[in-house]
Amino acid sequence: MARKRRNDRNHVIYKLTAPTGEEYVGITFARGRAFKRSARIRFDAHCRNAFDYGHKTLLAMALRDHGREGFTREVLEIVRGKQNAHDREREIIALLQPALNMEGMGRKVNSK
Repeated sequence: MARKRRNDRNHVIYKLTAPTGEEYVGITFARGRAFKRSARIRFDAHCRNAFDYGHKTLLAMALRDHGREGFTREVLEIVRGKQNAHDREREIIALLQPALNMEGMGRKVNSK
């Protein structure tokens, strides 16, 4: 019998801020109760994507411009359940309108 996938784990919604004030809002799953550590691990993955793999997202370009040390990390919310977390992330993105978030084919989330 196949193991049932969990859908009730905690997720961390976090914000990265560049020295210019530009922001990025993201989500990652919580590793136990280490919420700040979970956000740091995801930030490390963003840095690998920017520096090692040359990704061309707005966040990756900002990381290359300012360096990882220039960014601050902040845990915004802890949300139980994957769908609830993704819904809440979209609400926060709509509210904050972070300049570094992208959607789909490289479009900025807030562009028309």
